Amino acid sequence: MSAPATQAQSGAGVFTADGGTPAERLRAGWRKHRFWLLAGTLFVAVTVVGLVVGTSGGQAAGPLAVTNPAPSGGQAAATVLRNHGVTVSATDSLAATLDALEANGPGSSTVLLYDPNSLLKPEQVARLAGSAADSGAKLVAIAPGPLAAKRLSPDINSAGSVAAGGPAVAANCANPDAQAAAFLGSPAVEGFSGGSGTSPLRIYTGTENCFAPSGKPGAPGILALNAAADVAVLGDPGVVSNQALASQGNAALVFRLLGSRDKLLWYTPTLKDVPVAAQPPSLAELTPQWILPASAWLLLVAVVGMFWRGRRTGPLVTEPLPVLVKASETVTGRARLYQDAKAVDTAARTLQHATLTRLARELRLGASAELAAVVDAAAARTGRPRQELAGLLVLSSPRNEQEMLTMAAQLAALEEEIAQR
Repeated sequence: MSAPATQAQSGAGVFTADGGTPAERLRAGWRKHRFWLLAGTLFVAVTVVGLVVGTSGGQAAGPLAVTNPAPSGGQAAATVLRNHGVTVSATDSLAATLDALEANGPGSSTVLLYDPNSLLKPEQVARLAGSAADSGAKLVAIAPGPLAAKRLSPDINSAGSVAAGGPAVAANCANPDAQAAAFLGSPAVEGFSGGSGTSPLRIYTGTENCFAPSGKPGAPGILALNAAADVAVLGDPGVVSNQALASQGNAALVFRLLGSRDKLLWYTPTLKDVPVAAQPPSLAELTPQWILPASAWLLLVAVVGMFWRGRRTGPLVTEPLPVLVKASETVTGRARLYQDAKAVDTAARTLQHATLTRLARELRLGASAELAAVVDAAAARTGRPRQELAGLLVLSSPRNEQEMLTMAAQLAALEEEIAQR
């Protein structure tokens, strides 16, 4: 059997494309890009797991949210109240809260108001308080602002704030809910825009003041109630949180305040409560009031500046052309330009060219003489080596101003020497 036939049968000499078979190309690609493939797969897996965990069970991340199991959440209080027969409904707008109040019927609801971002306007707070009073509902507000506290009830006013993280505070009042709790206190709970652990606690004055940090009966306290005891403000949101609910008498106070009625509306205002304008504001409405006087003042200053700096010093003076300039001024100006530009090489070539031109005239070679002829004639006149004169007149290239000044002095000395001979 011939050699080509043997090669064909054994498979040797058969042409294959670069990279081999598809399986070989796949293995080569895996070895080359496996790090990025593994990293991308891990990133996608972590992202998917995070989305699933974040959205599973309808959990919320806001402070005192009824579905938030975090230390700053309110899921524990809501769960215990549900287990004791209280219907807990979370609302996120004033309209939904008012509709739920009307649907629950008179005297059957407690409304918990927690507005950590102060989204409600005082008028909206007053509307909520009026609706709660009309329906016989109990209203409990947690850490309301000064204006909101005043609109909840005329009997309640904000009295400032005190440092958080202090010892437990005694009730020091005759309110049965506060007496059942006896002491109020909470550890540092992160996650509140106001309240325990992250900012001072708010205190209030009302018809009845409880848990006064000063320890004096009747002094501004963390809990204040109006005369009818149907409006209460609690200055420490950490008391209701998951982490602090079991501390001191927090649980007793929270459950008695929020569980005295069959139905609890857990109201946390959101952007739904921010009123939307009927039409977009005009440019004039968006412009600050100080723009007009400031613009007028700047315009006045500009006009005064124009008259001050723009006055003419006299009529223009005409000068006949062409203008004659002294040769010394031209030389001085060009030298200053070379100096400002640090053009040492250009200035050196100019000096060498001028010296060669004068030497050609002095040696009677004519203006069109070649460089070699001028160098040879200068060497013959002075007796210096030709290489020395060629380096000075042609090849010399100074690197700085000091070397250029040295070369200029040597050129001047050479011209004087040739002139004297």
